[in-house]
Amino acid sequence: MRRFVFAACVLAVLSVGCGEQQLGRRIVECDGPSQALSTSIILTAQAVPGTEYIPCVDALRPGWQFDHVQARSGQAYFALDSDRMGSEFLRVTLLPSCDIGAATEVASDELDVTLSVEVLEENADFTVVVIPVANRHRIYSTVVVSRFVSESIGGRDFAPVLDDSDAPISEKIASAHAAGAPVLLIDDVEVDTKTVSLRRVGHDEDSGLEFDEAIASMAEDVDDPMYKARWFYTFTSGCIRYDIDAKGEGAQSVKSDVRRAIGMYPMEELYELARQAGYRGFE
Repeated sequence: MRRFVFAACVLAVLSVGCGEQQLGRRIVECDGPSQALSTSIILTAQAVPGTEYIPCVDALRPGWQFDHVQARSGQAYFALDSDRMGSEFLRVTLLPSCDIGAATEVASDELDVTLSVEVLEENADFTVVVIPVANRHRIYSTVVVSRFVSESIGGRDFAPVLDDSDAPISEKIASAHAAGAPVLLIDDVEVDTKTVSLRRVGHDEDSGLEFDEAIASMAEDVDDPMYKARWFYTFTSGCIRYDIDAKGEGAQSVKSDVRRAIGMYPMEELYELARQAGYRGFE
């Protein structure tokens, strides 16, 4: 097994002087072996000797900020802050191994690395139930559903659902409200005027609303989008765990944004730099 035993200031031959940066303050970048080796990379690699990868940053989204590397024997982590989702909405930790618990394996965006995800809480889309009162109202109801698919509200995308089941109207409304979803009722008047009737949870019905008026009324009931989860990237000699706790504008897209922002730096590239510089123990 390779042993990563040289000190940070020795490796400064390959990078910048130790006095020119605070330890761990520099972003661990994913731009390959041509980059100057920073103390952030060195501290991370020293914390988990023999790891195949260390986590790194490809590109931060607007409003995101890197919080410096914290490292000790057996683990190293950094966090990201967001002007919209708060401080430390993401913590990325390198570990020798992970207990993935109840996490489920999903398609990985990293080659030869397994990704398992445990979603703790998610509140991204905003569901609204569209109910045609009679079968003749179904065609216009599908138009209403299509109209709301392209809309968003309070930072959350609409998820309109057409309920044209045979259940009584009162039961369908009660079922939607029990799930916290407002209802758009479609009757002859709505079909003729190209409007909707809105029944919000705990409110009386508002009839003859234009689409924008209905959206404005529902905005009062919209909570901030939220995504709280643990991601585990596991490989032969280690694990990288993401702890995501995002709330507010940006949380609805945080899953894809994090995938684009964070990557893995292959340690073989660091070892090659060390070999080229004449350090032994990396054959």
